[in-house]
Amino acid sequence: MASISAVYDVPQVSGMDCSVAGRMVLPRATVELHHYRFTGPQSGVFRSGRGFLDLALSRRPGAPIGHYTAAPRSDPIPMGEIIFIPAGQDLETRWGEGEQRSICCGFEALVGDDRDLLADEAALEASLDVRSPQVRDALMRLACEIESPDFGSALLAEALMTEVRVQLARYFRRALGGADGPSRLDQGQLRRIDEAIEQPGPLPSVADLARLCDVSTRHFFRLFRVSTGQTLASYAAERRIARAKALLQQRQPPIKEIAWRCGFETPAAFSAAFRKAVGTTPKVFRQTVRS
Repeated sequence: MASISAVYDVPQVSGMDCSVAGRMVLPRATVELHHYRFTGPQSGVFRSGRGFLDLALSRRPGAPIGHYTAAPRSDPIPMGEIIFIPAGQDLETRWGEGEQRSICCGFEALVGDDRDLLADEAALEASLDVRSPQVRDALMRLACEIESPDFGSALLAEALMTEVRVQLARYFRRALGGADGPSRLDQGQLRRIDEAIEQPGPLPSVADLARLCDVSTRHFFRLFRVSTGQTLASYAAERRIARAKALLQQRQPPIKEIAWRCGFETPAAFSAAFRKAVGTTPKVFRQTVRS
């Protein structure tokens, strides 16, 4: 088919070729199968006059990152399997060499009021990694209808596109802490946070923890404080000191290794933090509990 997309304005980027492998025009949306070829590292600005939704059907090459020009204070963040670019937003991206297949949708609006997506930085951040199994499933089924059309494909595709718009609206309401969103982190989310915090090495970033919980970074701060009654820094320090105390009650490993396992850069930093929290050094604590 033609290489010109009817879904969004393909940027003029040297080394990028976009071919349209299939298309279905619906009353409220246009859905296309895209095949991209990238020669060398890439960068570009993507913009659509309508809402633009992309599910990568193959791995996105080169660990792509994105940044909205409307949120100048935000750093570029990793882009996920599903991305949604609100109408009229300019998305600056960088990615690598390779090929990629996607199903791409252009549509007028989500179900309900989506004006927050045009102004709210947390929503823009959440749009670059849409973690919704319902959206993914509906898009995969849409891709099948385009690749292998059958009786009633257009009617089924229209119903699937309505489901996508509803599920996207629900996703962003949750990401922004709307009326249908969670008021606190659940036990599964807290368990994932604990597991990440207790891994050896430096603490994970707030953005990493927010992604583990499938919420925006800004919403994560509020949910975490409500759920634990603590700041993330104090909670993480408490968890790591508790882990250190448990390890120090054993004959092994050595204190230097415990410092590393609990995320401290040096044994001296570990000793200072442990003494501040417990009132004694790790060495004296081990001797006391094992005497």
